[in-house]
Amino acid sequence: MVQVTWGAGEFTGNGIVRGVWRGADAKVQWCIAHGRAFGYMHYIRGVGALAEARFFAANTIGYLHRGLPAVDWEAADNAAWGDSAYLDRFLSEYIRLTGVRPLVYVPQSAMASVAPVAGRHDCGLWVAQYADDAPTGYQSHPWNEGAYACAMRQYSSHGRLPGYAGDLDLDVFYGDRAAWDRYVMRGA
Repeated sequence: MVQVTWGAGEFTGNGIVRGVWRGADAKVQWCIAHGRAFGYMHYIRGVGALAEARFFAANTIGYLHRGLPAVDWEAADNAAWGDSAYLDRFLSEYIRLTGVRPLVYVPQSAMASVAPVAGRHDCGLWVAQYADDAPTGYQSHPWNEGAYACAMRQYSSHGRLPGYAGDLDLDVFYGDRAAWDRYVMRGA
């Protein structure tokens, strides 16, 4: 999963230029060249639901039906946090534009308020819940496994894998490659 866009083009900083991370396409192109499943994500900043959905769709059109889209819904740097109607409008517009239902990334603590919105749009949930902040490697059955249903689970933001220096987010996708490909083509 590669974080690609933020907001509606208003943000610049930390390698992000007018809402687009300039390093993202190289990561996505590597996955395509090596036949790897990939996803691409938009970080909602709360600057206008329709504008954000259009920005995400326009800046990732080349990835559509090639990778799995996702939307990052969390409190940090999101002026719309807690406004489920905002998320609802974003999802409606993105699905209208692309025909694909993105995964909705959400902290487990907000899952109960986000699940009904995602469900209305037939979008899968990608839930983040960590046992702690300690560095860890890949786990096929992470802490609290099976406590709730979701399409994908992020269990660490301090992951360590051979060949990569630094922190990685580690996730478990609850499906096989065929299930992933179904998300890519139409969503949930």
